[in-house]
Amino acid sequence: MTAPPAGATAPDGLGMSWDPDAARLPGVGPSTVVLITGGTGAIGLRLAEVFVQLGAQVAITSRSADRAAREAARLGADGRAPASGEALGIRADVADPGDARSAVSQVTSRWGRLDVLVQCAALGDHSTFDQLDVATLDALLATNVKGVLLVAQAAAEPMRAQGRGRIVNVASIMAHRGGSHHAAYGASKAAVVYTSRSLSAELGPHGITVNSVSPGSTPTVLREPGDAPGSAAQPARDSGAGKIPLRRRGHLDDYVGPILFLASDLARYVTGADILIDGGLAIVRPLPGREREKCQ
Repeated sequence: MTAPPAGATAPDGLGMSWDPDAARLPGVGPSTVVLITGGTGAIGLRLAEVFVQLGAQVAITSRSADRAAREAARLGADGRAPASGEALGIRADVADPGDARSAVSQVTSRWGRLDVLVQCAALGDHSTFDQLDVATLDALLATNVKGVLLVAQAAAEPMRAQGRGRIVNVASIMAHRGGSHHAAYGASKAAVVYTSRSLSAELGPHGITVNSVSPGSTPTVLREPGDAPGSAAQPARDSGAGKIPLRRRGHLDDYVGPILFLASDLARYVTGADILIDGGLAIVRPLPGREREKCQ
């Protein structure tokens, strides 16, 4: 990868260049078909941009039909190289079994196959344990857990027929590390890690790898159950970077790189793994207040 030329950086201004002349990945190219759920969110959309620039055919889902269509049109128009791929926007609520099947069906109808599924669709919540209500819990588990299973189930069918596939599920550092105000969200993401491991054993004999990634301090805040579909993601507060060994929050391409690795043939013998993408935060034990101040 080279230094980013003008106009080729990630939306956070700190991305890397993914020009196909400078970066190539085995198993990712013009014949690769990719489905990204939550593809209009921060990580999902940046990932879609990179896949298109590498020549892949990319479908993105959103609960907002307008947002999905608008971003897909932009992706299709932004290709920088002759090999740049196409993009398709799909309105889908991953927690709905019909929508999950329809999303995969639209992809295979358009391009005849499905090679890579990346599941970014998720809801967040910061309720305290006492404040957590049943409606929020149901919405969170429906999207973050049931949705992952439903879309993977639908995607596995064409992947089995091909004898090959890559599934990458986006979990969270909260699946590995305790914290207040995250009981439901952390539980849902721990389920994503376990689900990925379980599916890797079941789908491995069919040539399908299943892995997960666990982002740490991302540049945006996840939408919560009460937010309108298609609403803009809010920037995360830039506080707490002193607790991270690398002393900064993650940028979008920090998360895109490991996902691309797992989606490519570089990771053809990797399955059932979870990659922490957190700048080292999960390995650091919380320090007493005075010691923490010295580190910041």
